[in-house]
Amino acid sequence: MAKIIRVEVYVDGAPEPLQVLTQEPFKVNLDPAAFEEGDHFLRVTVEYDNGDYHEYLYTFTVAHRNEEFVGYLNRAPVRAPVDVLLIDPMERAETAQPPKPFIHGVLPVLLFLLVAGIATWFAFRGDQPAALAVAQVEDLTGAYTGSAAQPAQPQKAASVDGKTIYQTNCASCHGPEGQGMGDVFPALAGNPNLADTEMVLDVVVNGRPGTAMPAWGGQLSDEEIAAVINYVLSSWGNDFGSVTPEDVARFRR
Repeated sequence: MAKIIRVEVYVDGAPEPLQVLTQEPFKVNLDPAAFEEGDHFLRVTVEYDNGDYHEYLYTFTVAHRNEEFVGYLNRAPVRAPVDVLLIDPMERAETAQPPKPFIHGVLPVLLFLLVAGIATWFAFRGDQPAALAVAQVEDLTGAYTGSAAQPAQPQKAASVDGKTIYQTNCASCHGPEGQGMGDVFPALAGNPNLADTEMVLDVVVNGRPGTAMPAWGGQLSDEEIAAVINYVLSSWGNDFGSVTPEDVARFRR
């Protein structure tokens, strides 16, 4: 398995990296006080020992609150190998996890004993099998403690939804309605350049060096990339055709 050997972090399109990491752990720590208020984006490049090279785009917002600058990570790429953390000691102290109240540990036990008593009563009366009552006890206690209930039948995997992929990975830069964000993130709604599907495939799969557009080929599958491209090509009044997963595979380098 390929290992990361170098990580470079570029902020807001700067030509020189803000951070360069060459040793584990490969985690990017940012101090919000070092940035102006407002929205920012990071372009994180990752180099592997087998020669592979990938780019990932993160966005975050810095705000002034209670005499401290705080940061909020708005977007992180899917399956990105690098974690980006916004460090703020004051905020970390304020958001420390409080201990769980004593009642959280006692109430499930009391609930179990209550329902178990009811199950025993039903079993004694012969109105229903004890095994069924015990199964109901497990369901009730699981619902309280937050554990996931097992489905009665296996569920089908959800189909690939291009709109969901766009809203998760693209909307923070290109806008939820494809309206774009200034000169850095171009508008996709009504953009005539999208008629060139070969160009679109190349840019989405391999990114565009020197810009904030990352290479999604290393983060999304052929089916996911085809779905999100087709969503963009047919949304907000666009009518620029469609692509297939096989088309995406042709552009992987």
